[in-house]
Amino acid sequence: MRFIVYGAGGIGGPLGLFLAETGADVVLIARGEHLRRLQADGLTVHAGDGSRTVKVPAVSHPRELEPGAADVVALTMKTQDTEGALRDLQASGFDPWTTPIFCVQNGVANERISTRYFAHVYGVMIVIPGIHVEPGIVYNPISGNHGYMDVGRYPGGVDDLAEAFVAAVRKADYAANAHADVMAPKGAKLLTNLGNAMGAITDGRGDEKAYMEQVYAEARACLTAAGLPFEDEAQWNDRVKASRGTNVTLEGLPPGNRGSSWQSLTRGQGSIEADFLNGEVTLHGRKHGIPTPYNDVLQRVANEMARLRQRPGHYTAEQLTEMALERGRTGRPSAP
Repeated sequence: MRFIVYGAGGIGGPLGLFLAETGADVVLIARGEHLRRLQADGLTVHAGDGSRTVKVPAVSHPRELEPGAADVVALTMKTQDTEGALRDLQASGFDPWTTPIFCVQNGVANERISTRYFAHVYGVMIVIPGIHVEPGIVYNPISGNHGYMDVGRYPGGVDDLAEAFVAAVRKADYAANAHADVMAPKGAKLLTNLGNAMGAITDGRGDEKAYMEQVYAEARACLTAAGLPFEDEAQWNDRVKASRGTNVTLEGLPPGNRGSSWQSLTRGQGSIEADFLNGEVTLHGRKHGIPTPYNDVLQRVANEMARLRQRPGHYTAEQLTEMALERGRTGRPSAP
């Protein structure tokens, strides 16, 4: 297999490097100054098992690659960039009937989006710490292994390629499991990721517990109404805890929340993944007539902060609560 890792940030960068260390054929797709650093100096990954800098082949666009029968594409960008990446793959000659797409991403929308463009789609549930706020450098702050994955076909099943993907990432020191109903653990992981926007918006300012209880209650109701699977949360936590390594503190880690949405605001990217995390809840709430004021506010405020390139910590949890209560009382947009 040739692994085309599309997105060389906090998840894709280490994945590509660790696979390359096993002797796998890997190419990264990256952009901007990060790409320039990768091509000039190599990718530096600070991990629980040590730091290394490796020159993994890297390009800016799939058109720079010659498609091959052994290609496996691992999407590791945030969901707001998924559809554009799929279109670029098709436009670059990657066969939509035969090229396998592995969605190594948070949320439950990527597989649905990918299936519009490619026939062979795989879901990958990830519990992997990855921090990328500086070009050329990524952190994987975990010991014991590099993180945990469930891998299966979308919408269900396991085949030889899923098993081969699992074997490859295990060799690269990830804990991984072939899972015939992979969207159920992805649904459980989505619930945990609903707090990403809170972490980015507040950066720990205020008491978020009561707010997040409402966020999760809205999500469970909406996912159930939509018929979207999510693994029992206690069972999922126990299963992940039994396989995943242990978080560690590495020298040089930036202070703050450090979640993936926090990283987007810290890097001033101008976009954030809230539309496909909290927005997944608001989508199904609107379709099924379920009010979702707490997820509505997180989605709206996170997007507004990203658009204005505001830094994490702009609001407190208490300010968000006032916005959500106003949204619930009046139904009007709660302006940040």
